[in-house]
Formats: sequence, C-alpha cells, structure tokens
Amino acid sequence: MLDIDKSTVDFLVTENMVQEVEKVLSHDVPLVHTIVEEMVKRNIDRIYFVACGSPLNAAQTAKHLADRFSDLQVYAISGWEFCDNTPYRLDDRCAVIGVSDYGKTEEVIKALELGRACGALTAAFTKRADSPITSAAEFSIDYQADCIWEIHLLLCYSVVLEMITRLAPNAEIGKIKNDLKLLPNALGHLVRTWEEKGRQLGELASQWPMIYTVAAGPLRPLGYKEGIVTLMEFTWTHGCVLESGEFRHGPLEIVEPGIPFLFLLGNDESRHTTERAINFVKQRTDNVIVIDYAEISQGLHPWLAPFLMFVPMEWLCYYLSIYKDHNPDERRYYGGLVEY
Repeated sequence: MLDIDKSTVDFLVTENMVQEVEKVLSHDVPLVHTIVEEMVKRNIDRIYFVACGSPLNAAQTAKHLADRFSDLQVYAISGWEFCDNTPYRLDDRCAVIGVSDYGKTEEVIKALELGRACGALTAAFTKRADSPITSAAEFSIDYQADCIWEIHLLLCYSVVLEMITRLAPNAEIGKIKNDLKLLPNALGHLVRTWEEKGRQLGELASQWPMIYTVAAGPLRPLGYKEGIVTLMEFTWTHGCVLESGEFRHGPLEIVEPGIPFLFLLGNDESRHTTERAINFVKQRTDNVIVIDYAEISQGLHPWLAPFLMFVPMEWLCYYLSIYKDHNPDERRYYGGLVEY
C-alpha cells in the first residue's frame, strides 16, 4: 500500500465537495438560468452538449434526463465526433454547450466555433474565466471548483431542468429540482461515512487485474466514467463497461469463478435489469461488488443517483489505486507528456 498524505492527492475531491456544490447551486445555477432564458427567447429547440471524458459522461446523464422526462431534443457528443461528423442540423435554433474543465480541449473549442459560425447559441462551462474555451463561446460560466463530476453534472442538469420547467413543466421535474437543494447535506454525509467502506472495497478490487462495470438507466454514464475513465487513467486498471439490459447478449458467456464485476445499482425503473445480472453473476463468482443507491439515497430522487453514487466510487477508486502502490495523480502519457 502506498504511503501518502491523501490531502496532497488532486484526484481525491472529497474535501471541498460540499462547499463547491453549495457555491455552484447558489451562484452558478442562476447563471445557467440566465442562459436558458436567452435560449427560450431565441426559440432554441435543440441542444448539443459537446465534451470529452468525464464531462461528456456528465452531459450524457443530462441527455438521458431530458429523454426520460421531456420531448426536448438534447444530444451529448464527443468533441471530435461533433467536428468530424457535424450534425446535419446546426442553425440559429440550436445551442452548442462546450464542457471542459481546463478549457483547452481542442476539439471542444472547435465545436463551439463551428456552432457559432452556423448561428447557434454557444456557451462554455469551464473552471477559469481566462480559459481558452471562453473566447469561442457567446456565454460562459467559470465555476472555480475542482469536483468536476458533481459540478459538470449539476450545470448540465440545470440546463435541462430549467428548459423543461419553462417549456413543459411536470411534477417529476419539480421533485428533482427540490431534491437538488438537499444535495450538499447528502453528499457530506457520504463523504464522512463512506471512507472506511470504500477503503475495504478498494483493497478487495486492487487484487483484480481488470474489472467489468455494469449499470443501467441514469447510472450508465457514471458507469463509463468510473469503469473506463477513472479505472484506466487514474488507477491503471483494465476496465470494461456493460449495460445491464444487454448483459445476457454476449457478456453472459464470460461469467465464471474469478471474473470480477462491479455493479452500480440504481433505484429507478431499470433496477430490475441490474438485479437480474447481479443474481446471475453471484451464482458463479465471488468477485462481486455492488454499490446500491437504495442504501445511500437518503430519500433523494432516483435521478439524483449519479450525484450520490460518485462518492462511494471516489473512495473505492482512490484506495484501489493506493493499494496498488500507485498515486492516482501520476501519468505516463496524458496531459502532453508525450505526443498523441
């Protein structure tokens, strides 16, 4: 196990998470509402979130929210995919919202420039006001925070929630918006109470050479963020992500003793599909971890699971890396260390 002061590890964002979420809720979400007000004035009826990595997964979650509770046309597209296969419809009734923490992602900047050239409303969500991405967008929000999963998810959710509220309000969206106010306290409780369990699960998972991560519904993008982005980039662990509803179409046949699985179990309508996969796997291998939203939700809406489930995964992945004697901040290639 790596001997390290966790307060020095940039990967671990639990320390200031609650304060950052409170700040974004009070200061930045109203700025999102101002942008949405302009979108409504311009009769925007199609939104393209453009991002890469974890920000893309946050945007995908907001896209799923829109699909589930509205007829709003929302897309979440990887940067180069948007640039190389630009959507046929890109005009003055579209919005292109680029999400990039450092605001230097070449393809996201280019996507905003493409959108602006076609008359689309453009906005950027980034950490700093002087990020390069802000010059490519008509509107920008610099959130000044490090817990990017929570922040990006909150900003993208706020776009969708406010658009639905203004155009076609419904009771379920109202419940989600009300529960967002409870998010800081709920996150704080998990940060305080989940570290030891996360350590135990991280130690267990550190013995596995690779991990299949399985999720459904609103947790699918978080499954990719944790099972691919975090495991591979930060813990140097081989990973693969599977959709619960597709588990019997291929993955079923590789289940055998010793094969490791990590399940993100939500409390929405898709719960039964993940439970079915869990039940099958547990009969054939003991290498199973289940993070269950029902156990940590504190009564919050099922579609807030991606916010809360992040905390157990943050602790788990941090300790997984530490038990592998690896500092999750260490890189071999990423961030310009080698040409890509």
